[in-house]
Amino acid sequence: MNRQLHRNRSQRPNLQTGQIRQRVVSERHLMHLGCVEDVHERSESQLWRTNPTRIGRGITIAVRGHMPQFDYIAIDATGRRIPGSLVATARADALRIIEQLALTPLSLKESRARRAASRRARPAAVAAAFSLLADQLETGVPLLKALDVLARQSSDQALQRILKEVSEKVADGTSLATAFAAFPEVFGSLETSIVQAGEEGGFLEDSLRRLASVRERHQEIRAKLISVLAYPVLLTVVGAIVVTGMLIFFVPKFEPLFDSLRQTGQMPWPTELLLFVSHTLQQWGLVLAGGLMAIVLMLKWAIPQDHFHEWKDQTIVRLRGLGPVLTIFGVSRFCRILGTLLQNGVPILRSLEIARHATGNRVLSRAIAEASESIARGKALSGPLAASGLFTPDVLEMLSVAEQSNRLEPVLLRLADKLETRGHQRLDVLMRLLEPLLMLILAVIVGFLVVALLLPVFEGNGMM
Repeated sequence: MNRQLHRNRSQRPNLQTGQIRQRVVSERHLMHLGCVEDVHERSESQLWRTNPTRIGRGITIAVRGHMPQFDYIAIDATGRRIPGSLVATARADALRIIEQLALTPLSLKESRARRAASRRARPAAVAAAFSLLADQLETGVPLLKALDVLARQSSDQALQRILKEVSEKVADGTSLATAFAAFPEVFGSLETSIVQAGEEGGFLEDSLRRLASVRERHQEIRAKLISVLAYPVLLTVVGAIVVTGMLIFFVPKFEPLFDSLRQTGQMPWPTELLLFVSHTLQQWGLVLAGGLMAIVLMLKWAIPQDHFHEWKDQTIVRLRGLGPVLTIFGVSRFCRILGTLLQNGVPILRSLEIARHATGNRVLSRAIAEASESIARGKALSGPLAASGLFTPDVLEMLSVAEQSNRLEPVLLRLADKLETRGHQRLDVLMRLLEPLLMLILAVIVGFLVVALLLPVFEGNGMM
């Protein structure tokens, strides 16, 4: 180990004290702004060991949650070009962070390699890795050996590479939580906070087991939602394809049979409407599809992503039928993550910050942020949550009693189980109503096609 440290020192670039001080001050300022997840003052050797490719060349900033990573090139007050990377919720936030560093950005783009890696790392494989790591540690396998075994036997190639890098960082003396934090696209604030609490409290195996349980539960809910929604979506897509194909290829073949009725002005209006739609799709179908796609792309480019996601989440909450069900699952996820974090000794303000980003809905996240501010002022958690209107009275009552009795962690976990069961029940009822409704809509459309084609025949034969 001493020889390795000596070799690292000899390979270390010649850093100026001002550069290190500038990085530490900048990270302190970002932490004050609420952007940086976990910043500690580190010595020059610690900075070099953590990220040898960035010191002297640029700055790497990690922020909370699963957010896109941006690569940038900027210049400082002396005109020196500084490349770096940061993680932010949107491009505008990334520019603001760069300006707070007293830098002038020259270019800023989202890192495609990091985004592709996050897509390839399957959440199910990550959950299985946490469970296997907990099993090995409980049986007495050293952490480094356990990480090496996981890296070799993982079926996910992206996770294999990440686990190898995590093992190398741990071998260099980095804590497991800090090593995980270097890969925010795979290990978010939830994972790093729980692992850090387990390391500091001496119950890492239990923390990993709880983390695996949370991950697996979320995967079960996701799989349940996909399986329930698969049939209605398939039915809608197939129905749309069949009806469009009939209008473009089948209906025009009947038009020559109706010429006499059209010349005498006796064509029924349903048939006229059907032929008009058929002609429009035949002649202008591709143009309409291209125009619609162009409008969507223009709106995506013109409307800020934050505003779009805010509108989308508000629309989801207000949807009749599906909105309350998705809100229940969001509240359940919040309760489970908050309970798990508190159970592992993470401070409540930090736990609320992590849990609110995991809800998947910005309206719900904003309500939880207001509750966090209430707790920071020494008030109760349930008050701001009740004002949002997203939490049912029974949930608020249980949270209020749990706060007063100092039993918030077990109550939150019990609430999560209860809400998940309630959400699944309501989703099943909703899908049982939705499937026949879709069948009815499809039957009405096909019936209209048949009637519109047969009416001229009946009128021509004097049957109407």
